[in-house]
Amino acid sequence: MSTIASIQDRIREIVIDVLQADGAPVELTAETPFFGTEDHPGVIQDSLAILEIASRLAEEFGLMPSDLGEEAFQNLTTLSEQVALKVQENELAAV
Repeated sequence: MSTIASIQDRIREIVIDVLQADGAPVELTAETPFFGTEDHPGVIQDSLAILEIASRLAEEFGLMPSDLGEEAFQNLTTLSEQVALKVQENELAAV
């Protein structure tokens, strides 16, 4: 399994875990929008969920929560790409 695929799988687990804390089931594909519109709501309805997700990702991948900007939280694909990029940058900086 490639690094991005394993990162994406772990992020999916974290996001679902955070969002299911209120007991509602969550279906999450790579392109499911995290935020939506009034007509088509996304899976994240609470800004506190974003903070929890960012904190858990920071802990899991050795990032700072501020490493993940608003643009990363479009969907699972964009978030996984941003996390993978930051992980790679941190590995290069450590060398």
